[in-house]
Amino acid sequence: MLQISQVVQPDNTVFVLDSTIGQAALDQASAFSNAVDVGAVIITKLDGHAKGGGALSAVAASNAPICFIGTGEHIDEIEEFETESFVRQLLGMGDIGKFAKLMQEAKMENQEELMEGLMKGKLTLRHMRDQLNNVMKLGPISNVMSLIPGMKNLMPAGKEEENQARLKLFMTIMDSMTEKELDSDLKIFQERARVIRIARGAGVTPRHVAMLLEAFKPFQQMGGVMNKMKNMRKPGGRTGAEMEANQLSKMLD
Repeated sequence: MLQISQVVQPDNTVFVLDSTIGQAALDQASAFSNAVDVGAVIITKLDGHAKGGGALSAVAASNAPICFIGTGEHIDEIEEFETESFVRQLLGMGDIGKFAKLMQEAKMENQEELMEGLMKGKLTLRHMRDQLNNVMKLGPISNVMSLIPGMKNLMPAGKEEENQARLKLFMTIMDSMTEKELDSDLKIFQERARVIRIARGAGVTPRHVAMLLEAFKPFQQMGGVMNKMKNMRKPGGRTGAEMEANQLSKMLD
């Protein structure tokens, strides 16, 4: 590598880092930057189990900015690096702004309803159904789900077929619900007969309905969290989580 650099004398040297190597990223980035003058960093395999913490090590060791990230195996799954979006997802905060942008570009429906529900702190199964329906059209499920606050753990990375099957199961169950049930809170599902009726209509067992309701809880709770973040900000206009995200963003800039 050093010999090639000396002969070619490139205008820019890009360090490509495999995000799945974890803590070894620091040693690898250090060795690379000690050998040649690194001008930029690309982080790959962020569609897998890796959270991307190695990116911080790479930037610290190479003193070079991240320019692109790889979120899949195809050429159209190389994305321009956006610091704030990356950090929010790294901290499990999601990125509603990027999700809304994706929906707008793909001309998806019901994005205004989702934003309104988030700001009011009231999210229903109808909101969840609409967003899951959009997710199926936007690309790799785990990548898109990581943008929605509270939904990243519902569809883990690296299990696309399993995620697809789970998502279709949930959609089938919600299609078996009445309008009242879709717009209600979870208390209405304490009625055993109601759960059994929904399960029969969807061709599943009551246990599957319970799985859906359990998966809905973090999505529903995030509405309250977003509302509190809007109304309870620390001096300077940022919540504690936002301040932490801002500090990490500065490290990556």
